[in-house]
Amino acid sequence: MWAVLEQVAIAAPQIFLYVIALFAVMILLALVISLRKAEAAERPEIIRALAELMAFWKRR
Repeated sequence: MWAVLEQVAIAAPQIFLYVIALFAVMILLALVISLRKAEAAERPEIIRALAELMAFWKRR
């Protein structure tokens, strides 16, 4: 998978940036949607899960 991403980044850097931006927007929209429909008691749990996800990606 990383080799494919590398080849796309070399061949078409603008498209690669669009894909990365689209992925970031999708994550942010998922956060907004999940927090909007959540009860007040569930919100800290959702935020904690997202923080753990971000910590996981920072370690990689």
